[in-house]
Amino acid sequence: MAATELSEYLQKTPVGSEFKLEPSADLCFILERYIPQLLSQRYPEWAWESLDGIFAAHSQRTDSNTAEIAGMCLLISDQTMTPFFIRLTLSPSHDAVASCHLLLGEPGGGALGISGPPCHSFKAQGLLETVKARLQGIRWSYTLTSEAKTKDDVG
Repeated sequence: MAATELSEYLQKTPVGSEFKLEPSADLCFILERYIPQLLSQRYPEWAWESLDGIFAAHSQRTDSNTAEIAGMCLLISDQTMTPFFIRLTLSPSHDAVASCHLLLGEPGGGALGISGPPCHSFKAQGLLETVKARLQGIRWSYTLTSEAKTKDDVG
């Protein structure tokens, strides 16, 4: 489903252009499931964590098969926000995720040590508004690069 949903955005967006990704979009819902699934393959503590929201500050088609999305995500365990960046490259036929580069979390509190401000707080809104400018300076707590082996990774 990740590939299917992302493909719809890529088809409507010229290379190099940004696209609007609302928190209520199906792609955001899919990323809420996809990101923890990816992280749990490398980081055992993610077997018990989930996301309860994706808030994109930056969504851009970078080439014919690739999009980058950056913003803040909501940790379900404590309802706090933490930054994320994901680059998804689809197969040439756009029916599968060919590769993924994921960065998530910066040092903070909570069980994973990445909890930031509470959801819907002024501080969380401020971080969402500045996350794109801060991407290069964030000390990412979780990093992952993977090559997908299955068609349409999350169903």
